[in-house]
Amino acid sequence: MILIGGFGWDSEEAKKVIPIVGHALSKGIIVGAICNAASFLAQNGFLNNIKHTGNGLEELKRWGGKNYTNEAGYQNIQAVSDKGIVTANGTASLEFAVELMRLLKVDTIENISAYFQFMKLGFCEFMKQIK
Repeated sequence: MILIGGFGWDSEEAKKVIPIVGHALSKGIIVGAICNAASFLAQNGFLNNIKHTGNGLEELKRWGGKNYTNEAGYQNIQAVSDKGIVTANGTASLEFAVELMRLLKVDTIENISAYFQFMKLGFCEFMKQIK
């Protein structure tokens, strides 16, 4: 289940997603949340027992209020995967994708790493490096 970023997570409509996320996690379904979707997870207590990241610790605390109790689990890096949940800040689309691909085991770690380098460097720079 992928929760994309954006400003809609701070709305009444978004509350309908809370039981869906809870159900997915209870069934062992991987949940990915990037940008404000990670803040939404903080707001609803889903990050309280895992390592995680997002759009900064202060933002997670602001969104989460009393429901966010895991400052110690915050990692100041682009993307984090822990216990079936992938979180990322809004500038980490590639790192987010890599963490999801690793969890989903879509390819070997080596091929996933090569994909990341290809996308991060761009075609021309990547081709220079493999020659």
